[in-house]
Amino acid sequence: MEKRWQFGSPDEGLMEALSAQLHISPVLAQVLANRGIADVRAGDHFLHNTLADMADPFLMKGMENAVIRLEQAITEKQRIVIYGDYDVDGITSTSLVYSVLRDLGASPQFYIPERESEGYGLNEGALEQLSRQADLLITVDCGISSHDLVQQFSPVLDMIITDHHEPPEQIPPALAVLNPKQAGCPYPFKELAGAGVAYVLCRALWQHHCHEDLPGYTDLAALGTIADLVPLTGENRILVRHGLAAMKEGKRTGIKALLDASNLSGKDITAGRIAFTAAPRLNAAGRISHATKGVELLLETDAAKAAADAAELSRLNTERQDIEHTIAQEAITQIEGQARGRDGVLIAYHEGWHVGVIGIAASRLVETYYRPSLVITVRDGIGKGSCRSISGFNMYEALQYAQDLLIQFGGHTMAAGFSVRAENIEALRRRLLDYAAAHMTAADYVPLVHIDKQLEPADVTLDLIVELSRLEPYGMGNSRPVFSLSGATVEEIRPIGREKQHVRLVARGADRTRLSGVAWSQAGLCDAIVEGDVIDVAFQLERNDFNGMSSPQLVIQDVHLPGRHIVLNRAVMVDIYMALKKCIPDWGMPVWQVRRRLAADQGDCYDVHTIYAAIVVLREIGVLKIRHDDDGPAYYFPILAGKMDLHASPTYELYCKE
Repeated sequence: MEKRWQFGSPDEGLMEALSAQLHISPVLAQVLANRGIADVRAGDHFLHNTLADMADPFLMKGMENAVIRLEQAITEKQRIVIYGDYDVDGITSTSLVYSVLRDLGASPQFYIPERESEGYGLNEGALEQLSRQADLLITVDCGISSHDLVQQFSPVLDMIITDHHEPPEQIPPALAVLNPKQAGCPYPFKELAGAGVAYVLCRALWQHHCHEDLPGYTDLAALGTIADLVPLTGENRILVRHGLAAMKEGKRTGIKALLDASNLSGKDITAGRIAFTAAPRLNAAGRISHATKGVELLLETDAAKAAADAAELSRLNTERQDIEHTIAQEAITQIEGQARGRDGVLIAYHEGWHVGVIGIAASRLVETYYRPSLVITVRDGIGKGSCRSISGFNMYEALQYAQDLLIQFGGHTMAAGFSVRAENIEALRRRLLDYAAAHMTAADYVPLVHIDKQLEPADVTLDLIVELSRLEPYGMGNSRPVFSLSGATVEEIRPIGREKQHVRLVARGADRTRLSGVAWSQAGLCDAIVEGDVIDVAFQLERNDFNGMSSPQLVIQDVHLPGRHIVLNRAVMVDIYMALKKCIPDWGMPVWQVRRRLAADQGDCYDVHTIYAAIVVLREIGVLKIRHDDDGPAYYFPILAGKMDLHASPTYELYCKE
């Protein structure tokens, strides 16, 4: 998929000041400026802030009331219940508040609703039960949208709401509501995750109770913050940086077991590794089984028991991956079968899809089509949906635009959830398509790559990689920097990996500097690039350690081929199709062999890039298929039903000159 490149162009004077006064390279100075660092003081804070630089927790609206009530509950040995959510943010928030209250002498309990039967947030049945078991209820990562339920139960149950989701017009009439996004809250940092809000509450309580700042617990706050995909800037960055350091120390038994089960022991613990390996295991508890398992692991102090719990979460995560893969493939098949892959918004729905993984399936649709995507599972006439979006499409606003068709909804700009009657799903699709037509342009559906700076080949060094590590932890709002190189000549390109889904590329710069890179899950580059091509590369940088040697490695994000001249028309497509029919036997042929033979057979007639583009077109319209054999991917011709339309291929539309 062709991507647009957008180059950062910060103020030259600012970059010079950052470089000179912070004693950093011009490259790091430009990356900081691209991240909105407006002066030297802000740059110094970004690079050096500590927990002491976090705001006074009592600035958060409602904090004084919350702390006074908690102190009373601790002193009087009252019954406290923490009501959490079933995702990682909710699991870690629950564990954090539980741990702090326990360490202050309380004997708290916790309650997390079951995802499928109870759904997200407060529910009447749970509150009815808990009102007879508790004197004080603390919500974490939920509750801000539960005005009516809080009003109903507040006469019989004191409630403290802590949440970070967008507040509605009516704030629940709880004893205290902690949410930095609510109107009139002076707390300066608004982008805390649920675990971050819980940490601020615990920090205020500890200061009030112990007359010192909160010691530790940042590992739990960091785990929830990373998993919830909030911007890793400001206080989130502080919490995650300190939390990752705490995780490396391995003092919390449950987190150490989780990292061991995630094969992270002995490795550098980064936000990315937590997000892609450890967090999904915790998430699997709430998606496939019950989130209580995740809380129990994080609270466990016996190493053997924690190891067993972590192994169980790993098993659940594998099960979750299998279910998710099946649903994602069925959703893609549904969209392809309806020829909706180029719609402004994608909706796939089915009876009985597992509600715990539809959000991940929606993410897979975004990865495949780069379209806002909704995946809905239907049961008893009610559809529960999960949404993932792309830059420029506000999913929360889009659902507001269709709220008369929905039973309920909630979420953020990039991700949301909702429920809808099955008979309204098609009306929802039409409404969201109308919203997309009014708010999106064709360019918005082309992925954008933000380039921090163009480098020369000689700039790509291990020293630069070491310096750039000062930007960590990476995440939303502070992504790993992306650079570009121009005019590199490809010396080698080949697929790698068990299923040949990745690509190894070696190129030389104009100054003859040899550069090596890897492109993960971009096997299509082998359809577009041949050895000898001159390319522009967008990439991230990482250190590659192999056989006792260290070298810079490009992690390729995108490749542009300037001046490539591809012309497709019906005659070209017929020629390439007939050549393939002669080349590929009934049982198929390895992809690399087909490319090599066709380039040799048709090279006198067509440029190799035209040949490769024609093969892509035939794949896109279903004339040519790929299967994955033990020795790699292979092309074969399927049995076709009906006529194939060349204009259904995005590649053909791009290069067609009829």
